[in-house]
Amino acid sequence: FMLKPFQLIAKISLEIIPMASHVIMLLFCILYLFASLGVYLYGGMITRDPNNALSYMVLGTDFSENDYWANNFNDMISGLNVLFNLLVVNNWTTEWIGYEAVTESKLCRLYFLGFYVFGVILVNNVVIAFIVNAFIDGWDNQQELNAQHQVSDALIEGREAVFNASKITGTATFVSGTYIAKLKRRTAAHHSVRGVDVLKGLFTKTDSQSDDEEIHE
Repeated sequence: FMLKPFQLIAKISLEIIPMASHVIMLLFCILYLFASLGVYLYGGMITRDPNNALSYMVLGTDFSENDYWANNFNDMISGLNVLFNLLVVNNWTTEWIGYEAVTESKLCRLYFLGFYVFGVILVNNVVIAFIVNAFIDGWDNQQELNAQHQVSDALIEGREAVFNASKITGTATFVSGTYIAKLKRRTAAHHSVRGVDVLKGLFTKTDSQSDDEEIHE
């Protein structure tokens, strides 16, 4: 019983992956674009090679003191690693300090600021908002499916309705016994509504039925 919430979370997470694939792909394209640009602009500048003068220019900075040597643009994988750190806003100001040292210019800040605006503020927040919204919708729908609804003469739970066939929506049927009505998934999709709403409509009295009962009384 205690594992059901976790099973539900895993189930919903797997369901929203296909829906989120387009926005995730957009985020990856932004990462790949900026990583390629970073390799072109700063490839080979961060190095620990003692024969390279650039290695001494980083010494004494927060970049070297925090051992950020692996955060470089010497190849695409390393570049994507740098951008992932920027994506989660992990000491991104320390990142650019190393590049300021080797380029001897503050113009490199424009690169990091550009990725922060396009990659983090715009695209990453859109991805997170989409996933959170889809997860909440999936959770609400699943909770609705698991909920029970007493409608007229039927007890509705998910896509099933348990009812006494002797009287349906106030009309005597001359049939006895308890039955279960099951709604197929494609039926709910055809009506463009949730399955529980379709079943509610089947077992709810209409205005005309209510008027007929009043006349008979």
